[in-house]
Amino acid sequence: MAQKRTSRARSSSLRSRSIGCLFWLCLIAVIVAVGYATRAQLADTFSRLAGGGGKPGAATSAPKVTMRQLPETSVPPATDTGSQPPNAPAAQPPGKPPAASPDRVVTVTRPAAPAQTPERPILRKTRLFFLSVDQNGNILMKGVIRPIPQSDSPLKDALETLLKGPTSQEINLGLLTMIPTGTLLRGVTVKDDIAYLDFSESFRFNTLGVDGMKAQLRQVVYAATEFPTVRKVQFLIEGKKVDYLGTEGVKINEPLSRSSF
Repeated sequence: MAQKRTSRARSSSLRSRSIGCLFWLCLIAVIVAVGYATRAQLADTFSRLAGGGGKPGAATSAPKVTMRQLPETSVPPATDTGSQPPNAPAAQPPGKPPAASPDRVVTVTRPAAPAQTPERPILRKTRLFFLSVDQNGNILMKGVIRPIPQSDSPLKDALETLLKGPTSQEINLGLLTMIPTGTLLRGVTVKDDIAYLDFSESFRFNTLGVDGMKAQLRQVVYAATEFPTVRKVQFLIEGKKVDYLGTEGVKINEPLSRSSF
């Protein structure tokens, strides 16, 4: 019985070994069959990696180069730049301004025009009359020479200057005016040696009484008769002839001359 058991164990061991060998043989056969089946794909893959263009065994070929002749163009002759650096701008022809490059702004400055001096007006010397008061209270007539710009209405210019009164320098010399402040000259007309002078309403009223009114009339008459075309003066107030100046009764309804005072 013991021998039978031993022989059975040996036979089962041999069977196991034969089955193991058979398994490994089948596995090797399967691997060989798979390798043979995929041989074409492996060859194609290796040929691509080697640069064969996707075909097995294809060799890598060099790229083709085609030589073409350039078109003939006019090339400017080379100029000798001397010691100029490569990036130096080309010299410009004489008489032409430098050409502006995209990254450079050329500023052209023109010479400033000479300053023009204003023309001085032509002056005309005119005698005006102001007043002074002596130690006894007497009103005296004083003539002063004034330079006045020359114009087409010299009589009007002289009288308007008179209405402005004496200058600060003349006041320091003791000169004054009796013409009421704010008096305006509305118009001047000369006809037959008579100057028709139209004054504003302020000319009628003088706070210094009759002496002041007579003094202001003398100032105007003397200044107007300095002109050779005027011998007398007819006073108008707001364009109208009035009989008296103020409320004191100084008569002005007729033309007055220097001899009237």
